[in-house]
Amino acid sequence: MSTIEKLREVILKLRKKNITADKLTPDARFAQDLDFDSQDLTEMLVLAEDAFKVSLDLQEVKNLSTIAAAVEFLDKKQAK
Repeated sequence: MSTIEKLREVILKLRKKNITADKLTPDARFAQDLDFDSQDLTEMLVLAEDAFKVSLDLQEVKNLSTIAAAVEFLDKKQAK
């Protein structure tokens, strides 16, 4: 399973009513397009740590604005 597919699964587990799989494109912006707030970002961080078997810090991920940026970040994190 690719990183973007895993990340999509993580985001869908948040069960936000306005998020559907078709909205989870690489250029989708967390705040503007997916209506993420800090709680959503924190929940996604916890789920992503488990799914990707990495340790993440909120400060590291809070500046990731799109799904593509998050995928690139996670790929680099897993490569370490």
